[in-house]
Amino acid sequence: MDPPKRLVLTWRHELKPELKAEGGEALCVMELEPVSDVMKLTITHTMDRAESKLIKAVSGGWPLILSNLKSLLETGQIIMKVKP
Repeated sequence: MDPPKRLVLTWRHELKPELKAEGGEALCVMELEPVSDVMKLTITHTMDRAESKLIKAVSGGWPLILSNLKSLLETGQIIMKVKP
């Protein structure tokens, strides 16, 4: 952790059996960096497993989550709800 620039966390998926079965922890790194007059957020999500179903699943969810975060910060409203 390098506040306020970097947050690193590990987690395991425990809900969907096919993702839980992969075992092991996923690593998520969130980095903030100023670019001109805005902040750039970079999220890198990895796992020590080639062709991870978990990484494929979360990669599809991040764009919606980040779009909602942007909308919430700018307008106070989210665009759509994320399915569990």
